[in-house]
Amino acid sequence: MTEILSIIQARMGSSRVPGKAMVELAGKPLIWHMIDRLRRVSGVNEIVLATTGDPRNRPMIEFCEGEGLGVFAHPKEDDLAGRVAGAIADRAGDVILKVGGDCPLIDPGVLQLMTDRALAEGGADFISNRLEWSYPLGLSADVMSRGSIEWCDENLTSDEDREFFATYVRDHPDQFKVLAIKNDVDLSHHGWTVDEPEDLVFVRRIFDALYREGECFGMSDVLAFLDAEGNG
Repeated sequence: MTEILSIIQARMGSSRVPGKAMVELAGKPLIWHMIDRLRRVSGVNEIVLATTGDPRNRPMIEFCEGEGLGVFAHPKEDDLAGRVAGAIADRAGDVILKVGGDCPLIDPGVLQLMTDRALAEGGADFISNRLEWSYPLGLSADVMSRGSIEWCDENLTSDEDREFFATYVRDHPDQFKVLAIKNDVDLSHHGWTVDEPEDLVFVRRIFDALYREGECFGMSDVLAFLDAEGNG
């Protein structure tokens, strides 16, 4: 059976929302909600935090270790190819589910759709819902093959390509097998990431209204809440 390894890319050094991974949403750190949601994806055998050696990341690292996650801290801040390749090294899983650390509203159902497609297709290098934007920003993820990540780490040389290695794979369908996941309705006008202080206010409002211990609300629940407020 093919194993799925999930990677959370996260740092604490954001200039706009410092320490965002550990800010509280409904009484729990933001990154806890991401971990909880990833654990609801069937087939994920391990979750690893891919971060850097910046001392500011220490509280996040210690929290994730306490939650049973593996941790890889890369010495270079912007070398994402090296960071993710290091995170998957010596760990089982040929299918890599990769998410950013500023997306507490990621929907396990959407992620399940993507990983199921990866397992069904076989040999796909890059499956993503950000090839043709149709989901709310903040529900995006990439499912990548181990081989594509290792190739990028070994072969990409420019700082830009190494930072945006997943984009490199996405933009080279002649070299990699690339597949798009699209929603039935275009919801790309919604922005649900935590990039700015006002995003944090928005996400806190969502969690205060919808989060219940032991449960997990999804994209449809958020949309219904926004519609009820007249913000759909």
